[in-house]
Amino acid sequence: MIAEEPTYPPPDTGTTSAGSPLNRDAAGHQLPFESPLIAVYGEPHIAPSIVRIDNHWSDDDHIPSLIDTLATRAYDLAREQGGVLPMQVFRELVENLIHADFAGVVVTILDHGNTIRISDRGPGIPDKEAALRRGFTSADARSRRFIRGVGSGLSVVNETLTAFDGVMEIEDNLGRGTVITVRARPQISAALAPTTLPAYNLSERRFKTLLLTVELAPVGPTRIAQELGVSTSTAYRDLVFLEEAGLVASEATGHRSATEAGLAYLGAAL
Repeated sequence: MIAEEPTYPPPDTGTTSAGSPLNRDAAGHQLPFESPLIAVYGEPHIAPSIVRIDNHWSDDDHIPSLIDTLATRAYDLAREQGGVLPMQVFRELVENLIHADFAGVVVTILDHGNTIRISDRGPGIPDKEAALRRGFTSADARSRRFIRGVGSGLSVVNETLTAFDGVMEIEDNLGRGTVITVRARPQISAALAPTTLPAYNLSERRFKTLLLTVELAPVGPTRIAQELGVSTSTAYRDLVFLEEAGLVASEATGHRSATEAGLAYLGAAL
């Protein structure tokens, strides 16, 4: 059990990242919350794009806004990359950060949005197996103002992932804190029946890109970028994504056209 008024930093106790007020100085004064960062990895061997969630949260009363903003932004960015994880996963993972008082939060989006890694600089999770079991919690009265606090968050995420053939890993961060990684396996089918809607979930932008590979075939990333009002690098990544999914094929010129699987996808969707 963690004392209600620990000194800073608090002791590393409890089965989940402790709900002690890390966001206060040694005298107990409220400190501004750190601005969470979201790192989106697109093309291999290229540095990620960084999104900083502007810091408007100076006290506990603003925690619900912080949770909503961070969860929604991370979810939207993952979906833009083609991710299939539902909003509930992002919400539960972000709510869990209250145990770390949102210290040093970095949300990393990988593998076309299907791997999400959330790290913090909180007190950590000593018993990682217990953290995945319903009913184990270290949430105090302060935390329960904003979350359920009954030890269900991470277990809900773990159970939700089974629907996506996914997994969750909990590790210690470097030096201090926790890293939680969730992975979902995208549902890609190489042979798609034209009479059924494929299970693979395309973002709206990638769906439009696929349409343009039919209307403008063969087409390159420059023309796609002009039509959709996006950068050429974004259009290129989307075409590569569609090609890896078997929905488009590349010609010697580098331009691409829809494959039979791509046409079947569009036929079923439209």
